[in-house]
Amino acid sequence: MSNRMDQIVAAAARQGFSVRQTRTGTWIFSKGITTLTFEHTPHTSKQWMDLLAALRGAGLRFPAHRR
Repeated sequence: MSNRMDQIVAAAARQGFSVRQTRTGTWIFSKGITTLTFEHTPHTSKQWMDLLAALRGAGLRFPAHRR
């Protein structure tokens, strides 16, 4: 599952998001005035979909479209 998060973090960083994980495991994604926090790395399919939906709502394009 960390491989999925690695891909999301890499895509977010390429698209101008600031991404970090706190000592307690909380993920923080920010871009401009928008900040999203996730209490922990997702475990279930629903949690993954919720994470992606929230990030897409903040402007993340994932998977990134290649030209």
